[in-house]
Amino acid sequence: MSWCSKRSRAAALGLLVAAAPAAARAQSVRESQVQLLGIASRPLFGGAGVGFAWRDESRTRWQAAATLGALDGHGLAGRLDVAYHFLLDPAKRRGSAVYGGAGISVLAGNGRLTPYVLVVLGAENAPGGNGGSFVEIGVGGGVRVACGYRWRKRNAPGR
Repeated sequence: MSWCSKRSRAAALGLLVAAAPAAARAQSVRESQVQLLGIASRPLFGGAGVGFAWRDESRTRWQAAATLGALDGHGLAGRLDVAYHFLLDPAKRRGSAVYGGAGISVLAGNGRLTPYVLVVLGAENAPGGNGGSFVEIGVGGGVRVACGYRWRKRNAPGR
């Protein structure tokens, strides 16, 4: 049984798609990342993936990440996360800074697509620099842990 109806899922996805172009126009930082992701639930999920994000000049980031991995006892699976992050100290060039976020996730595995609400709390090194490692904990289909590295390109796109 799903957490919401097909109509609710379509409305949530439509809202994210409608908001993303407006956010992308105002961006000044582009990010790309590699990550390892683990979800403690029944069944367990673990995998590796890539992500792309767009940050504005203030404290917000839109991120999409795709992970390919294994679903315990069910073989190959994939997961797509789309999230909005609020960064507490985005200009920090040394040390770590905290961020929080929320969004939606879709898990494709075991012959099904399963949507989830995603909530994360993370810390990243040097969010104002050219790159840094990150770690996230949260919920979204189970207890979620992600870690990886982000590269940043300033004044993009079209600035």
